[in-house]
Amino acid sequence: MAAILAGCGGGGDSLNATSGGSGGGTTPPPVDSNAIASLPAVPDNLAIAPKLDCTMAGIGATQISADAPASILSVSTGTASGTAYCLVKLKVDPAVNIWVTLPSSNWNGRFRAEGNGVYAGGTPAVASDSVRQGFVGVTTDTGHSTNALSGAFGMNADGTPNTQLQADFAYRSEHLMAVVGKQITKAFYGQDALRSYWYGCSTGGRQGLRMAQQFPEDYDAILAGAPAVHWDRFQAFQIWPQVVYKSENVTPLSSAKTALATSRAVAACDASDGVVDGVIGDPRACTYDPRQDATITRAGCTSADGTCLSPAEATSVQKIWNGARNVAGDLLWPGIERGADIGSLGGAAPFPIPTEQARYWVYFDPTWDWRTLTYQNYETFFNDNIRMVGPMMASDNPDLSMFRKRGGKLIMHHGWADQLIMPQGTVKYYNAMQQQMGSTDDFARLYMVPGMGHCSGGAGTDSFGQGSSGAVPMTADRDIFRSLMAWSEKGAAPKAITASKVIAGVTTRTRPLCPYPQVARYKGSGSTDDASSFVCAAP
Repeated sequence: MAAILAGCGGGGDSLNATSGGSGGGTTPPPVDSNAIASLPAVPDNLAIAPKLDCTMAGIGATQISADAPASILSVSTGTASGTAYCLVKLKVDPAVNIWVTLPSSNWNGRFRAEGNGVYAGGTPAVASDSVRQGFVGVTTDTGHSTNALSGAFGMNADGTPNTQLQADFAYRSEHLMAVVGKQITKAFYGQDALRSYWYGCSTGGRQGLRMAQQFPEDYDAILAGAPAVHWDRFQAFQIWPQVVYKSENVTPLSSAKTALATSRAVAACDASDGVVDGVIGDPRACTYDPRQDATITRAGCTSADGTCLSPAEATSVQKIWNGARNVAGDLLWPGIERGADIGSLGGAAPFPIPTEQARYWVYFDPTWDWRTLTYQNYETFFNDNIRMVGPMMASDNPDLSMFRKRGGKLIMHHGWADQLIMPQGTVKYYNAMQQQMGSTDDFARLYMVPGMGHCSGGAGTDSFGQGSSGAVPMTADRDIFRSLMAWSEKGAAPKAITASKVIAGVTTRTRPLCPYPQVARYKGSGSTDDASSFVCAAP
């Protein structure tokens, strides 16, 4: 359940980058660097005190302007990790709840919106991680109260689309976080935030990219991890494992069998990056096929035997890795990568989100049954998701020229062993940006993380400041968010970022994360568990 709540989300065009957005495969003219704004630098070590009291008579009396009636519901105080804060709860009609958490002293002058996971909903959270670091932190329920695993808010009781709540979830609530959050910030401290950031992974990554695409003035810099930008497409894929099992007449694989297939793939492809470390550096280059592996695949292997695969089970694993395809064999969406956990999506029943999407956003039928899907009708199902969900949820417009022109900065990251959102979708989006705008090195960079799962976890070095654990020092070369800050505030373009593997509080390995398409190459000497033994190089 923790992995589910960590995120999930995706929308837009085909895997072929030449068809992405309005790019059309044409080569754009060179960027006029003189036309790109530079945002003013921000002083370090700011410690700004509030000008208003944390009461309804103080900050609570602020008049809020938004695209609909807005009201302050309550004002209260609290502490997070020893840091005192003022919490202002607001609502913008019809039902977008936004919480603004403001440091009671020592505000660092910066504003940070925190993204959501899955379908969000529920109750906003206190932005404790942001406030303990000195930021004003802003969160939202995205306009609905349903739990994060339910997409039912997308449909009215009469079976029609609830376009208001869909829009609130897709983009409006995130825009309002900036609109009302900045007003509260200015009123409380008597000055505007000097820099505004977006910080999120999964659904939160999608939200950040949607803001850069649709509201480029809202946020000065955006950290988008495992971005769920192809919401319609990868969620349609998430039901593919069950289609495969049903069509191949296979009992869904046990965890022992999926772990066996994964371990064999890693063993076969581990050394391809020059180091044997239990991680596949780039799984796109791995062609391991369990159908050809006689050491684990054999006739007569039963579904209860976790030490082997039957030929039909091996075929199922291969088809899950190779992505969703139509009856002609054409790729519709890339699959789970070799080295990632197949079991997260490959259970007896589908991951809940694609079923929710189909019932409440595509077919508007709560009784829709995934068991009706076959190899023969899957492409129709896939295209139905694109047709019905894409227009609202697509967040993969590769044209970020307005965000770039006003001086915005963007860093994306994605684990190659992501078990929920296919990492090739993020690579595809980044390539589409390059095709649309030429080199984006001046404002946008991507870091692919070998062996990392969905936002964190996995066998790879998954600790690099993207979470709230504080496992690594907060410096630009070891913390991806600090690297984004240094880029936005000081013009220091990010290079390699040192990532760590931390087990039970002990760092067991460090590796450089390299700006895509560069990869970490072993120098040939020194410990393979030490980042200093590697250099970023062309693949």
